[in-house]
Amino acid sequence: MAKKPNSAQNQVEADGVRRATSNEDAKKALEKLETQKFLRTALTRFKIASEHESKTRKESLDDWKFSMGEQWTADIQSQRVADGRPCLVMDHLKQSVKQVGNEMRQQRPAVQINPAGDGATREVADVLQGMVRHVELQSEAEVAYDFAGEHMLRGGLGWLRVMTDWAPGLTFEQDIKISHVRNPFTVYSDPSAMEPDRSDAKWRFVIEDIARDEYKLQYPDSEANSLVDFASVGDIASAWGTKDAIRVAEYFHVEQEKKTICKLPDGSVVEKKDVPEGIEPVDQRDYFEKKVVWTKHNAIEILEEAEWPGSIIPVIPVLGDDIDVDGRQHISGLVRNAKDPQRMYNYQCSAATELSALAPRAPFIGAKGQFKSSESQWKSLNQKNFAYLEYDNVLLPGGQAAPPPERNVAEPPIQAAVLLMRAAGEDLKASIGIYDASLGAPGPEQSGKAILARQKQGDLATLNFSDNLARAIRCVGRILIEIIPKIYTEPRIQRIINPDQSVTNKAIFNSGASDYAPEEALGLLQEQDKGIAEVFDIGVGRYDVTVSVGPSYQSKRQEAVASMQELVAAYPEIMQVAGDLLIGNMDWPYAHEVAKRLKKTIPPNLIDENDQSPEAKMQQLEQQVTQLTQQSQQAQEALQQAHQIIQTKTVENNAKVHVEQIRANTQLALAKLDKEVKLAVAESAAKVQNAGMRSKLETDVYLATHDAAHELAMAKTAPPEETEDSGEGASNGQA
Repeated sequence: MAKKPNSAQNQVEADGVRRATSNEDAKKALEKLETQKFLRTALTRFKIASEHESKTRKESLDDWKFSMGEQWTADIQSQRVADGRPCLVMDHLKQSVKQVGNEMRQQRPAVQINPAGDGATREVADVLQGMVRHVELQSEAEVAYDFAGEHMLRGGLGWLRVMTDWAPGLTFEQDIKISHVRNPFTVYSDPSAMEPDRSDAKWRFVIEDIARDEYKLQYPDSEANSLVDFASVGDIASAWGTKDAIRVAEYFHVEQEKKTICKLPDGSVVEKKDVPEGIEPVDQRDYFEKKVVWTKHNAIEILEEAEWPGSIIPVIPVLGDDIDVDGRQHISGLVRNAKDPQRMYNYQCSAATELSALAPRAPFIGAKGQFKSSESQWKSLNQKNFAYLEYDNVLLPGGQAAPPPERNVAEPPIQAAVLLMRAAGEDLKASIGIYDASLGAPGPEQSGKAILARQKQGDLATLNFSDNLARAIRCVGRILIEIIPKIYTEPRIQRIINPDQSVTNKAIFNSGASDYAPEEALGLLQEQDKGIAEVFDIGVGRYDVTVSVGPSYQSKRQEAVASMQELVAAYPEIMQVAGDLLIGNMDWPYAHEVAKRLKKTIPPNLIDENDQSPEAKMQQLEQQVTQLTQQSQQAQEALQQAHQIIQTKTVENNAKVHVEQIRANTQLALAKLDKEVKLAVAESAAKVQNAGMRSKLETDVYLATHDAAHELAMAKTAPPEETEDSGEGASNGQA
């Protein structure tokens, strides 16, 4: 059974609850005071910007209205309308504004990323530049650039915005977008900013007046829903809340945190608190780390709050003529200096029209009393056509009849009005710097170079506007390069837009924001796409931004076609290695299909090995299949040739066997013949030898007989003392 608490314990618990409640209330009160202080600072800054820009906004608003056709002052127009006089508006400014604006569209600035150090590489710079193009394409940045450029031309000031949002689907990945500001008068900026692109601004507002019903849907728990009029909350301006709408402001402000950084003996730089023990820094200095905080409020409460990942406020001005005179900023566009010549032109056109219209209304002159009978017809003669008119025959004092009434004809000075119109038109061209040649009107020039030279003069006269737009786009590029590594923190396969608007996929990761090593990131992404062969680290290195201003992609493509056609005419063999590029840039039906088929005939070693797009992969596979097919055909032909060779070799081998058999038989026959010949020769030799021996024997016998006969004869003729010897020889011979 639970023990019942005594009264002392209850008192302690009650005191604890009161202290906790009082602490919570104190915390809420402190937070409320901090919020009120923050909002008070924000409203003070808004008031400073509003007062500083009041005259500039008034002049800009008048320029806008003038460019939209309100070109007569209110007092003059009302007086002329009351008198029934024409107030014509022959607007020549619209054509000039469109001329300069379309020139900026045709020569659209392009962001270029360049490596600047700390391990930056050209390959990663190309990937970052492709990512910037992807952001521009995905967010339709062309619309933002066009809006800002036209606002600059008409009122002297336009705005661009860089925003982040969650990617579509169930993901925690974010996308970056470039957005336009539809109404340039909704932005209020820090007047102390001095940079040409105002990137050093400490704060900036973007306001929006939301209908109360819509506001309740967006912010159902807001305190402003219960307020009828903001004037009841004290020093808050009534413009922040009315019965119909509530003003909501996006308030960007820069906060700076002072830090001390130290340079170590090994050259590395760290914060003072991170200096290792026992190491004496070589040098140290104070460093201010900037961060941008975004807050949405309604002047009495904070609705939303977040930290922007970059150090530059992502609302970028596009300025026209920006001049400081006597401490006051003067901002103007193309319309400002052309207003008086345009008014003069309108006045002279109206005057000439009025003169020509009043010409048939010259009065009839007649004697008094001649118009009484048909007075109504005479009065409406300028509005109606009558078949005839009657007049009263009146006698003059001398008794003579008065002559018929006749019109007092006078030639109005229309020619003088036309000359004044021409003078006003020339003044209008001179104030803008755009002449007839730039607008396509024919001139006295005969050569194309002379015409282009005059058109170029008009381009140079308005080059400052396109250059100012390029400066703003360069600031956009700086913001993108700063926040891309902070938004894309995880390994991912990123779509890259190439300069020719083709698409490839690249593997990226951020070594500074994730724990993945390059090999790990590559292996992870290869599970999604087997064709990924390399991963790029966007978290290393410093990169800077430049902007190139030139012809648009469409114009560049046409120029490329003309240049490549000249190259093909001089070197026709180039079609074998670059024919797909030439055909692909042409603007006729099925050009891309022809280019794809032509690309299949190009040797694979000329194709970009890093191109991992599906089209490139398919082309490589098709080329591999084609190569394998060709190799198979070659192998079949070689097999057929080998078969023929084998058949031929078989016949040759059979012939060789037959020849060998014949040769063997011949050798056997020759051997037998040789044996027989040798036997015959041996027999013959034997016979010959026997015959020779017999002949020799016979010869020897003959010679011996002959010698004996000779000796006998000599003995018969010899002296007697020699008879004994001879007898002995004879007896020996006989013996």
